[in-house]
Amino acid sequence: MNYPRAVVVSALLVPQLSAAQARPAARPYHVDYAIAMPDVASHLYSITLEVSGVTGRTVNLQMPVWSPGRYGRMDFAKNVQDFAVSSADGTPLRWDKVNGSLWHVFPGASRSVRVSYRVFANSPMSGTFSVLDSAHANWNGASLFMYVEGHKQDPVTLDVTPPQDWTIMNGAVRSAGQRHFEFPNYDLLIDTPTEVAPAGSLMLDSFVVDNRTYRVMVHHNGPVAAETRARFVHDVEKIVRYENSVFDPPPLEEYTFLFNIGFPGGDGMEHLYSTQIQNRRVWTDTATLLAGITSASHEYFHVWNVKRVRPAALGPFDYTREQYEPSLWVAEGWTQYYGMAALRRAGIQDSSTFYSRMAGLIQDNLTAPGRTRTSARMASFEAPFWDGAPNAQPTNFQNTFFDYYTKGAGIALYLDLFIRNRTGNTKSLDEAFNNLKQRSWNALPKASYYLQGRGYTEDDVERAVSDAAGVNMHDWFERHVGGTEDMDYDEALGWAGLKLVRADSGSWHIGVLPDATPQQLRVRSGWLSGLAR
Repeated sequence: MNYPRAVVVSALLVPQLSAAQARPAARPYHVDYAIAMPDVASHLYSITLEVSGVTGRTVNLQMPVWSPGRYGRMDFAKNVQDFAVSSADGTPLRWDKVNGSLWHVFPGASRSVRVSYRVFANSPMSGTFSVLDSAHANWNGASLFMYVEGHKQDPVTLDVTPPQDWTIMNGAVRSAGQRHFEFPNYDLLIDTPTEVAPAGSLMLDSFVVDNRTYRVMVHHNGPVAAETRARFVHDVEKIVRYENSVFDPPPLEEYTFLFNIGFPGGDGMEHLYSTQIQNRRVWTDTATLLAGITSASHEYFHVWNVKRVRPAALGPFDYTREQYEPSLWVAEGWTQYYGMAALRRAGIQDSSTFYSRMAGLIQDNLTAPGRTRTSARMASFEAPFWDGAPNAQPTNFQNTFFDYYTKGAGIALYLDLFIRNRTGNTKSLDEAFNNLKQRSWNALPKASYYLQGRGYTEDDVERAVSDAAGVNMHDWFERHVGGTEDMDYDEALGWAGLKLVRADSGSWHIGVLPDATPQQLRVRSGWLSGLAR
């Protein structure tokens, strides 16, 4: 459709390349990593990096300062120790440090360098940091592996030496006992979280959906009944089946879920070919929802949203500085909404639970103090201040910030109902997502070495929603995405023959109107099932 539009372009919306990103690629190096854990009680990983084919006067080694999916600045270099460099014949090489995360190595006449260092890893489990102890080794690559500046796009290898009788599992494992891995570039190396644990402690199951193999690895802290294990895997399969219906099935042959259940810590993090999820609650046979399932419904949706259909700043990544970008309300917020909806639409939770969770989401969007001060765009932009970042001083966070997960999920809820009502439930937010995919993932030519297509802008999101709804949404976006105006959830629920019941104290809930029209019933049925027809 054609309609007049305002151009949405500003320094806020268009990410700028760093000098390291902008310079032309150099001749490829041979880059080989090795990781060992000879003393698990020390919490120290031993890492070596062999770089050959060196042509310059220096080899610059950069440790990431942040990790994709966790936007706060982490400065992983603070846990690096015992750094040393030698030539191929073992001669020590001179090096110095430019800043806290960048090393300059001077190879002299040597065309190869061997770097060794150790990394202390004793954090509670998360999707950002790494841990090494007597229970397992679990790593997130950005917290361990330096890269050669100017050569992130070069192929790399990784050799793992586990403790005796420990086994390795990650999204790149193709055979039992595999210890050697090859990756097309550094980005994929650190996008492959890995669990190494005593043999027999990992449960591994698989299923096939849409001709793709899905592996479910669970490291559970304690015994598990066979029925509970089977129920968990079946629920994961239900999530995959529903979420694959939103987009096309993802472009992969195999996908791996890595769960750590019952260990200290907790988190979930998306990756191209896997997800890593931790939950400190052990499974009980009587649990209504087993620990890890809610996170799985969120993280698997990221297989498209963020990891492939991605904001322009998110891939290829600049690891030298934290990233400020305005679209996390889509990348994380819409994923949050679909993750919540998936549990009902996949048949894991009932309608009353779905209504309760949506009512809670609406209540947060209409009552949180920070919602009147921080827009969805600005909440996204300021993510590095809040997303796991350490705060050295007291803040007024509760009153001035409204997180992009909750705000974005509230926007998604409204738009899903809006599009369904506008189109008689023949379209939904799914249509907007697929429009966005067409504008970015399917765009030609390929924007970089990292993935096909390009990252999207805020203008792409607005156009994708407008096309799905059949109406110019620019003014709406300015009020509710760029601004802080509350959305009319009473009207939105009314489109589905529902009403919002505000409690004077406690939780709000959603009630059903007894005299709903056929149009309202179609919208309601579509909202509950995820179908549009």
